[in-house]
Amino acid sequence: MNKNTKKILALAFMAIFIVSTVSVAFLGGGRVATQTQKPTDTTITGTPADNYPDAKRATFCETGPAQSTKYITEFKIPTACTQPLAIMADSTGAVWFTESNTGNLGKFDLTTKSFQEFTNAQWQKGEKSMMWGLGTAQDGNIWITDSQHNLVWKFNPVDKSYQRFAFPKSDTSEGSFPQMLLIDGKNAYINDFTGRKIGVFTTDHIGPDLGMTSIPSPGNYNFTSSMVTDSAGKIWYTIWIYQQGGSLVSYDQKTGNFTQYSLPQDIQAPNGITIDTSGKLWIMDTASSYFFDFDPASKKFTKHTTSPPPISSYGNASGLIKTPISRPYWNHFDDKGRLWFNEQVANSLGVYDPASQSLVEYVIPSKNPNWSDCGVGQDCGVAQLLDFTVDHNKVWFTEWVENNIGVLDSSVALPISVTSSDDSIIVHHGQNVTVSLDISPQEQLSEPVSIITSNIVGPQTLTIKPQQTLVTVGTPQTVKVTISVDNFAMPGTYQVLAGARYQDVTVSKYINVTIE
Repeated sequence: MNKNTKKILALAFMAIFIVSTVSVAFLGGGRVATQTQKPTDTTITGTPADNYPDAKRATFCETGPAQSTKYITEFKIPTACTQPLAIMADSTGAVWFTESNTGNLGKFDLTTKSFQEFTNAQWQKGEKSMMWGLGTAQDGNIWITDSQHNLVWKFNPVDKSYQRFAFPKSDTSEGSFPQMLLIDGKNAYINDFTGRKIGVFTTDHIGPDLGMTSIPSPGNYNFTSSMVTDSAGKIWYTIWIYQQGGSLVSYDQKTGNFTQYSLPQDIQAPNGITIDTSGKLWIMDTASSYFFDFDPASKKFTKHTTSPPPISSYGNASGLIKTPISRPYWNHFDDKGRLWFNEQVANSLGVYDPASQSLVEYVIPSKNPNWSDCGVGQDCGVAQLLDFTVDHNKVWFTEWVENNIGVLDSSVALPISVTSSDDSIIVHHGQNVTVSLDISPQEQLSEPVSIITSNIVGPQTLTIKPQQTLVTVGTPQTVKVTISVDNFAMPGTYQVLAGARYQDVTVSKYINVTIE
């Protein structure tokens, strides 16, 4: 694939998965791919910001200093406009991240709160690449994917050296796009996002190439998602065409056999995938506000929803956004069995607890207004939280357009607790039922809480409406929520979400509604 094709592909990829509903900043000329000429109207600073013209620097580099809340602390990367992307924590607690605008690997020491950035001497000045994949091998070496150049890099933390390897090219018209990286024992797996394959190699391989084995994706789908391995060593991933369906794939590495499960029609862009201790697969849909679990035993998919995005993330200055979505992207389980995921255009991190059927969402403090419909609004936008990693109670993340890394401390007490009178209800066609939502303050609140609701189906099936939208919670309060079922609703079990939003935190409960 030539560089011009790469540029078009990168732009299309970002338009689908990074640009929010109304953003014109990226479509107006921003690129992730290589620029062969220096942009015009550029003030030379001697930093990676020089890869963008002055008019685009606020969009792609940063709009302000690092911010903090009670739950989240951000740290500004010393070098300007590095565009941090992949992130991980090693066994010592150090945090590593890729710099997609420099080709370098960065390291953050939590004890000293200091950064180190390791120069990649093989990287050509002015180059950019979406470096999504990052992982540590058993021997301590760090592996990185490089989508723009069809490369995989190995970084030796001892001598600070980089070694590059060619990623096998694909014969598809879109070419190859090495994206996410999974290291399981000595095996490393990389999904070729546009090349219709999974690449596998051993991290202790010695030689001029990776010795990679390619597992072709079945069918004729455009995209191959990230992957996860189960306890039996099977590889699970999704293959799909944007908004046109796809399959969940299980590949048995011992037999070479594929098993495919058709994805529900309302999964449009299944990116993140992970697995829980029971063997359930969890899939994030980046084109909606939904995420799904799949039980291999029953072969059943179950649909879940996030809360509606806070208006601070999308702004809606134009009034054109009628149904804002959160776009959940990647996902990881913590050591408490909770599912974490980034809500890219809601500028939030969410954590779903399957045991309590609850959801907590934290808004990221930094916001870049150039990626949202902010108008002249203040405190509006998204920082492009594109990757994160979970390390016990700490959740580390990158802010691609604010040049920050951040950490969320999930051990910090929440400002409110939310419970519901019913976890499951049965409703008949044309009827409604009232559920009580109990909200208790866990600290002194300085303002009312907003009651939020969300639904996995449209009003032609059921609606959920709170009797109050703003509630002062100086003492425990009960809010009545009415769930109404349409006369012609299809029978089945559906999930609704009801909760309360206080400043930068939303606490919600799921209720299963069975229509008979």
